[in-house]
Amino acid sequence: MSTYRLCMLGALMLLGACAMTPDRPSLKLEPAAAAASSMPAPVAVASPPQSLPAATVAPAPVPVPVAVAPVPAPAARMVRMGPQPSAIKKSVADAKPVVAPAGLEIRGHVVLRGVHGQQVAPDEAAATLVYFVPASGGGRAKPGHYTVYTHNRDFSPEAMAVPQGSTVTFVNLDDVRHNVFSVTPGSAFDLGYQGSGEKAAHAFTRAGLVLVSCNVHHSMELDLLVVPTSFTARASADGSFNLRGLPAGAGTLHFWNPRAQPVSLPVTLPMKNAVTQPLLAIRPRLTTELNASARP
Repeated sequence: MSTYRLCMLGALMLLGACAMTPDRPSLKLEPAAAAASSMPAPVAVASPPQSLPAATVAPAPVPVPVAVAPVPAPAARMVRMGPQPSAIKKSVADAKPVVAPAGLEIRGHVVLRGVHGQQVAPDEAAATLVYFVPASGGGRAKPGHYTVYTHNRDFSPEAMAVPQGSTVTFVNLDDVRHNVFSVTPGSAFDLGYQGSGEKAAHAFTRAGLVLVSCNVHHSMELDLLVVPTSFTARASADGSFNLRGLPAGAGTLHFWNPRAQPVSLPVTLPMKNAVTQPLLAIRPRLTTELNASARP
């Protein structure tokens, strides 16, 4: 192949290669810029500032005071020092109710035995009144109103227990006159004569046993027990008794059956052991009302 063809082939190949290469922006340098690019960069020297013309300098704005509302301080946060409500509810739910003390008690048994030929029925222990008088003077009895009849030249009932301060009315059911009176020390009284259908009353304010008689019929007798306390109990037919709700401390335990002599025992509560008290019947059986054994 001739040299020309070889040169043309090379030129074509070169043009083809150029046509395949992507276009790139040409960088044209101005003559001054080209010359500057070939020179070393000058060192920048700070020149003194030049003042602008007065017309071109805008005056500084005068600050206008603006009323700014004070920012409120944050409210104090309440800090709960105690238990939270849930804890309170739980503690209330878990808490056990407080039960007031029911008081102390005296338990025991009364044994009524006959002496000097006196016969005692198995149920006569039920006519026994047991009562406790605290040394502190608490448990005062509540007075009431009761009635005793004079009938067939006798008192009915023949024995009675009433709270201190109670009033007893004596009603004459006989066709004859009666004169009700007592010479018991500290409790003496005289109601005068009562005709048939008449009545008279007397208030018994002093505690203890009062012996009431009739000045007309000397065989008439009434044993009236005035009880100064509400801590009373009536014995059952088998003689057992239970005094409940008693205060702690010293006091006197009393036993009274109209057939026997009264018995008193000094005690101190609380008591661990039950009490067994024998009573000796020295009188015949009497009709009895134990009104003091009822709670006020």
